[in-house]
Amino acid sequence: MIVIRLLIVVLALAGTGIYLFLLLTSGKYDEMISPLDEKEFMVKDAYGVGFRIMELFKIDLRSAKANDLREKMKVLYGDKYAEYYLRIFYAQRISLSLLVFVICLIFACMASGTDGIVLLGLGFVVSGVVYYYFSTLAQSKLKKQSVIYISDFPDAISTLALLVNSGMVLREAWSQVAFSSDKPLFIQMRRVSEDINNGMSEADALYAFSIRCATPEIKKFTSFIIQGLEKGNKDLAASLRNQSGELWEMKRQSVLQQGQLAASKLLIPIFVMFIGILIMVMGPIMTNLGI
Repeated sequence: MIVIRLLIVVLALAGTGIYLFLLLTSGKYDEMISPLDEKEFMVKDAYGVGFRIMELFKIDLRSAKANDLREKMKVLYGDKYAEYYLRIFYAQRISLSLLVFVICLIFACMASGTDGIVLLGLGFVVSGVVYYYFSTLAQSKLKKQSVIYISDFPDAISTLALLVNSGMVLREAWSQVAFSSDKPLFIQMRRVSEDINNGMSEADALYAFSIRCATPEIKKFTSFIIQGLEKGNKDLAASLRNQSGELWEMKRQSVLQQGQLAASKLLIPIFVMFIGILIMVMGPIMTNLGI
């Protein structure tokens, strides 16, 4: 036991020393970290440690996993900032998982008996969980973003169909819908109008819009619009109405699924309450029976 405790003390001192050394020598990354939003990127001042580890171990940012994350960054933050946020996300998960491990090491060093061993094991587990959580954070953000886009998409397409049906040109109708709200989907639609005004073709602007939104429904819709533009579709208004109807049906199904999911989640607290009530009722009975 003394040997194990001595080993924990050595690990704690070494881990803390290495972490502080990396943190104190990461000043050159301050300019990269300072623009980050504290709410979105917690404990951002520690990210310098991750950057230093990436530098020392020459972590490959051209691997298949890195390229996959890079594509997610393009959707979340745009092509211009994809490389920057790719490095931020790598530094974030390395820094915070290592920080959690060092904190657990310090508590293990301060604990007595077998508690130190338990805390050491807990440090490995928790740091692994933290690393995994931040590794999947980009995908979680994409899913949340997709839900926001899809919730407003049927309204936007319904309005677009009405305007086109009234005789308005698609480009003008799109622009009018895009500037009718400040919600995330409509902001992305504005970029289509801005791209077209800057000289990009309608097909390319719509394709870029589908990539930014990265949802199957929006990709399907934009593909349909692009094909209509290329073929000179005369029945665009009728086709838009059909698309609108399909989207509303999809939204109705999505709401029903979310309602069923919420109902299933309520079963857990109901079950816990039932167990608590059962204990409160059976406790006095068991006591009176002398059990």
